[in-house]
Amino acid sequence: MTGYYPWQQTQWRQLAGRLTRDSLSHALLLHGPAGTGKADFAVQLARALLCQQRESDGQACGACSACLLYVADNHPDSQLIEPEKEGGQIKIDQIRALITQMALSSHAGGYKVAIIRPAEAMTTAAANSLLKTLEEPPAQTLIMLVAEQLTRLPATVRSRCQLLHFNLPDEAVAQTWLAQKLTETGANAEQAPHLLTIANGAPLTALADVEKNLPELRQTLLEALTGLSEGRLDPVRVAGEWLKLEQPMPIKYLYGWVSDMIRYQQVAGSFADRVDYQKVLHSLSANIELQKLYTYLDRIAEALPLMTQLNPLPIIESLLVQWVNIPKS
Repeated sequence: MTGYYPWQQTQWRQLAGRLTRDSLSHALLLHGPAGTGKADFAVQLARALLCQQRESDGQACGACSACLLYVADNHPDSQLIEPEKEGGQIKIDQIRALITQMALSSHAGGYKVAIIRPAEAMTTAAANSLLKTLEEPPAQTLIMLVAEQLTRLPATVRSRCQLLHFNLPDEAVAQTWLAQKLTETGANAEQAPHLLTIANGAPLTALADVEKNLPELRQTLLEALTGLSEGRLDPVRVAGEWLKLEQPMPIKYLYGWVSDMIRYQQVAGSFADRVDYQKVLHSLSANIELQKLYTYLDRIAEALPLMTQLNPLPIIESLLVQWVNIPKS
C-alpha cells in the first residue's frame, strides 16, 4: 500500500530514483492547487529519508524505530515549521531556530529533514534569513517548502529550490479515489462527481468538505458571489453573513474562484469536463479584463494573512465591495 496519493506517482518515482542515487536536492519547493496533497507528500518523503529499512520503491517501512518515532511526532531529526495559529505568519525567530537545528549533527547519523508550510506564510525577514541555508545547506539535509501561492514567495527563495509541481488529478482518478473514501466513511459514493465539482476538482478538499459538511455552504458562497456580480445582493450585508463563518475560509474560497476565472480566460478548454462550473466562471468573469482579475487576486492574497490578525469584517467588506466595483467591459 502506497503512502502517497494515486495522482502523485510521477513525482514519487522521480524523487525515489534520486534518493536511491543519492542525488536528491537539498531544497524542494512543492507547489500547486489546494487539495492535491502536497503537504502529505512532503511527510511521506520525510518519513522515507529518515527510515532505516526503506522499501524497494523508496517508501518508509513503517516498522523501524525511526518510523515509529516519526509517527509519534518525536523524531529528533525532523522539524515542522508552520504558523503558530491558523492563517498566521511564519516568523523570523522560527526560521532562525530551524537553521540552528539543521546545522547540528544528525542524531541518527542520517538525514535531517524540515518541512515549512505554507511557505508563503513566511514574513519577508523570515524568507530572507533562510536564503543562505538554501544556497549552502549542511550535508544530508532536506528542506521542503510547501506552497499554493507561488508568486507570494520571493524569487530569491524560488530560485534556490528544485520545483515540484502538483496538478489537480485526472477526473476519473479523483472520482475513484473520492468514491472509495466516501464508502469507507459511510457516505454516498455516488456524490463524488458533484463534490469534486464544488471543490474545483481537488479531491482532498472535497473529502474535507464532506467531513465538515461544507459542500452546500461552499455552493451558497459561490451563489452569493454571483448575486453580488449581478447586483442583486449588497456586499456589506453579504460580508456580515460571511463573518459568521470560520475565518478565513470564505476568503480562501474567493481566492480559489478568482484563480479559476483567470485560468478559464487564459487556457482554452479549461473546466470543459465540469460544464456547470464552467458556466459559472463564464458568467462571473466574461466581462472582466484579465489584468483586473490579477489585480483583484493580489488584493485577496494580501488580505488572507490579515484575517486572523485583525478584525476580519472590514477586510471582507472591502474585498466584496472591490468585487462589485471591478470595471466591466
